[in-house]
Amino acid sequence: KNERALDYSFQPKVIPYREGEMRQIAAAMKPLFQKRNGRNLFVYGPSGVGKTAAVRHLIQELEEQTEEIVPFYINCWTKDSPFKMLLEMCDVVGYKFTQNKRTDELFGIVKGLISKKAAVFVFDEVDKLEDIDVIYNLIEEVYNKSIILVTNYKDWLDELDSRIRSRLMPEMLEFRPYNLSETRGILKQRMEYAFAANVFDEDAFEHVVQKTFSLGNIRSGLYLMKEAALIAEDRAAKKV
Repeated sequence: KNERALDYSFQPKVIPYREGEMRQIAAAMKPLFQKRNGRNLFVYGPSGVGKTAAVRHLIQELEEQTEEIVPFYINCWTKDSPFKMLLEMCDVVGYKFTQNKRTDELFGIVKGLISKKAAVFVFDEVDKLEDIDVIYNLIEEVYNKSIILVTNYKDWLDELDSRIRSRLMPEMLEFRPYNLSETRGILKQRMEYAFAANVFDEDAFEHVVQKTFSLGNIRSGLYLMKEAALIAEDRAAKKV
């Protein structure tokens, strides 16, 4: 019915079992609506436990609610240098004349374009950043903002430059692995998005649930469901 629903990047309408974590992220952003400085967050937990999905869901809601708060989502795996990050930020604010601009010039442009608004900066996979000076500059020179750092590694914060850590003063937010019931619920939600009713064999689905829970990573379950469906298609089977 919808193969995309089995991609981890797919955004369901509801993010189950992460209501508490999402409330804490939303609370960090809330002061921005009153034109005050927001709070900063350090979000950590193992891969495949919904950190990115929860943050991106809130960013999407923010975009729908107001134009007075500019959300920047940067994946530091692909945008791993200040220059690449700032090019992405320029794109978000609609600035196209980036050719032959230096990193400091791009920072000045972004800073100027959001100076009369508030901003949320999400740095996902922040441990992949080659240079964290841009975060220091954002802390020092941009007002009315929230900075959200997302990583799999709690100890990354301990290794952060003390001058940045002391200025950032982030709240800690842990995403714990899903339990068996939650794992089943999430995979069932995606199965309903992806497949017509009664296409996936119940025993096969439960096998996927158990395997996913043992690995502690929802991505593995989505991969198993997708591959099983493709094999069933190749066999012209009516059930997965």
